[in-house]
Amino acid sequence: RQAIAGVNPVSIERMTVFPPVSKLDPEIYGPQESALKEEHILGYLNGMTVQQALDENKLFMVDHHDVYLPFLDKINALDGRKAYATRTIFVLTPRETLKPIAIELSLPQSGPRSRSKRVVTAPVDATTNWLWQLAKAHVCSNDAGVHQLVNHWLRTHACTEPFILSAHRQLSAMHPIFKLLDPHMRYTLEINALARQNLINADGVIEACFTPGRYCMEMSAVAYKNFWRFDMEG
Repeated sequence: RQAIAGVNPVSIERMTVFPPVSKLDPEIYGPQESALKEEHILGYLNGMTVQQALDENKLFMVDHHDVYLPFLDKINALDGRKAYATRTIFVLTPRETLKPIAIELSLPQSGPRSRSKRVVTAPVDATTNWLWQLAKAHVCSNDAGVHQLVNHWLRTHACTEPFILSAHRQLSAMHPIFKLLDPHMRYTLEINALARQNLINADGVIEACFTPGRYCMEMSAVAYKNFWRFDMEG
């Protein structure tokens, strides 16, 4: 319920292939393959095979793997900060709700035989319940960071700045498109300036409150470079 009704439902995506595959450079970040296997989720699919669940649009995912993994060594070197890169698999139940059924936790490989990925599935006893709660906490930490640094600050505030500036420089105040944009542009540059002073500044609120710490704005910049496309997001 929090995934859908919380602050960041836009990260939920329908799965078209299983298991998921990373787009990061394997030369730098190791194998692109996920540790998720069919046996991790098969018991939660109400008798369907994984392929049937994909074909019937029953599997969904919140994938924060590629955003976080390049920064994990630096984040985990900070005092009091510990993070994994997470993937969460959801199944659409007969009651039309999304149920989380498996969470993959990833770390950068420290060597050719290092165990860098593990999968936690929905709990069946007290021990697995605590593992599940801890895995969900890491997912929520990832999700809060992606929401604030990518979907909110970057895609809502920062990406609109060049359009606001160019609209004021190039369009007449009487131009119909300017009139259409004007109420949406109002106060944005002001609130962005205030954010740079008090929220996203070094040692500011965002760095203090979110897991990536001093790497928050670098994550936002890399997300802009790698994931933001005008023809897709315009």
